[in-house]
Amino acid sequence: MPGPAAPRLIQRGELLASLDRATESKVTLVSAPAGSGKTSLLQAWANGPGQPHRLAVVQVGRDQQDSQQFWLAVLSAVRQACGTHGEGEQLAATPDFNEAVIGERVLSEFAEHCDRTFLIIDDLHELTSPDAIMQLTRLLEKLPPHVHAILATRRDLPLRLHKLRLAGQLAEIGAADLRFTEQYQPASRSLGHRAVGSWGRQAAPARRRLGRRPAAGGDLPG
Repeated sequence: MPGPAAPRLIQRGELLASLDRATESKVTLVSAPAGSGKTSLLQAWANGPGQPHRLAVVQVGRDQQDSQQFWLAVLSAVRQACGTHGEGEQLAATPDFNEAVIGERVLSEFAEHCDRTFLIIDDLHELTSPDAIMQLTRLLEKLPPHVHAILATRRDLPLRLHKLRLAGQLAEIGAADLRFTEQYQPASRSLGHRAVGSWGRQAAPARRRLGRRPAAGGDLPG
């Protein structure tokens, strides 16, 4: 007897097209409450056909206060996406950690590769380190032209993105954009709001480092 069918992602074509258009900017911010389908949308977009790009995915663990662990996860994800390994360097926490230095290392990794690359940071609302958030703002402002960042969060963040917004380099997708239309409500009911799987291998190093906890059963990851 065949096993149960795998959960299906709800395909919302116009939202995927909107996300495609949003990625023409340097940074895309997807902000909506839990259960809005942020992660589902990003996974459907990332796994869609004809996406010739590299993905560096970081899934932030619950109540992440350690700035160093966050940045090590970002650097690890970027290296995995770009196929580099830091000349055999093992990433590990050190007492002389410098956020500005590791931020420049991330930019250096991006600069060495000309392929279009997307840095996806999911559950960013879980990052509670002010220093990490400040350094992330600086990184976003300095991203090279071939790199685009997509940030997913359940609430507003203390990221100072006004420079990007004024420059027309910030695209924003909110809760109203993620609401199901009538044509998708039947599909939603048929799914029974089953939990969609995590980013899997794409974010495995980041999830191990940041201690990602599984989503509660019965809810679509937000």
